[in-house]
Order: sequence, then structure tokens, then C-alpha cells
Amino acid sequence: MQLKDKTVIVTGGGRGIGKALSIAFAAEGANVVITSRTTDQLDDVANEITDNGGNVLAIPADVTDQTAVEALVNRTIEEYNRIDILVNNAGINPRGLFLDSTDEEWHQVWQVNVMAVVHCCRYVLPIMQKQNSGNIINIGSGLGQVGHANLSIYSASKAALHGLTQSIAEEVWQDGIIANVLIPGPVKTQLSKPAWESTDTFRGQSDPWKEPEQVVASALFLATQPTDSGPTGQILSIMRRVSP
Repeated sequence: MQLKDKTVIVTGGGRGIGKALSIAFAAEGANVVITSRTTDQLDDVANEITDNGGNVLAIPADVTDQTAVEALVNRTIEEYNRIDILVNNAGINPRGLFLDSTDEEWHQVWQVNVMAVVHCCRYVLPIMQKQNSGNIINIGSGLGQVGHANLSIYSASKAALHGLTQSIAEEVWQDGIIANVLIPGPVKTQLSKPAWESTDTFRGQSDPWKEPEQVVASALFLATQPTDSGPTGQILSIMRRVSP
């Protein structure tokens, strides 16, 4: 088991990529702490993990709320005494023209896609520093590298996330902590459903969409890197090649 006795926190762990990663990490022997705002979804994932002999702690929380994040981290420490890996996966993705976007939409996306990561890192990093080891994996997006029409808010938030990750990596590498971005490419999740259900999203090209489970191998690669010498501040993209 590649992650035996490691403790992993996965935000947005109730569905999609977060669900797939949580199940896979548990199968690799990790103590998995899953969180999201939807209790029913968390319970379903937790039941699937325990039914397969895994160890899981489901904690409903709104990661945009600093108090909730602090409680999440404290509860994790109470249960497992350490945090080895943090996967910041929670995100939202509204669509629409930039000129039609509102301040409220920008604020909401920034809170979930950027500030939630800030909150989680702010409370987890001191613990990892005391341990002299830690691994942060932030789920990014190719749209954070190249913007796209109708996705200005999301693209801007993911570009910010990429920069934040690299800045954190520069600050904590001497503490034995690595931080990287995983760009999963187009994945069939509830978040991306309007795009993958659209027949003209990738006109004239083969289907680039993958299932959440196809992200697992790359996430495990990052999760199992040595924290004292592994890659840090990197952006790992697993975009599927799209042929014309």
C-alpha cells in the first residue's frame, strides 16, 4: 500500500474527482478525511470506503469559512495526530460572458476556488512544519494557463491558484513540504456537466473527456513523492491529446 498510515484531507470529497481520489487513497492504506458541504454525499463516499475496509472520517464543512476549516483541521489532529497530505479539490465554475458577470459571482468563485485554499493551507501548514514533512496538491485547470470565452471568473481564479501554489512551495520547501498543482484536464463531473453535455464544445475533435477515476494515477504520483526531495512548485497536466 503506497499511502499506508498517511493522513489525507480531501476537500470537495463528496463527488467527482474528490470522491475518486478519496476512495483510491483509502484503498492505498491512507486515513482519509473527506469534507464538503453536502452531508449525504459525504456519507455515501464514507460508506463505500468503509465497506471496502478503508479508514475514513467524514466532516461536513464549508471551506470558505475559516472557523469551519480550523475545526476540520483540529478534528483531524484529534483523530490521527498528523496531516501528511492536503488535497484542495473543492471548486465552482460559473459560465457566462465577462460583461454579464457580477461582483457577487466574482466574490463567490474567489471564496471557493482561492480563499478556501488559503484557509486550508493556513491551518495545515503549521502542522506540516512541526512534522518536517507535508504534501499539498491543489487541483488546477488548463483554463488557469490559457483563458477561455465565457469562463473569465474561473480562469482568473485558477491562474491565482497556480501562482499561490508556487509561492507557497518557495516558502516551505526547507521545511520538508512540497506543493504542486494537478491539472486533470476535461473530466466528466457535475461541475463540468454543461460543457461535456454540449455537442459543440470541441467541434471537429475527438472526445477529450475522461472519468474522475482516470485522474487517480497522477494524483497518487504526486501524493507519493518524497517530501524532502520531491518536485515542488510544479504544474502537472494530464490533458488528453485531442486529435482534429
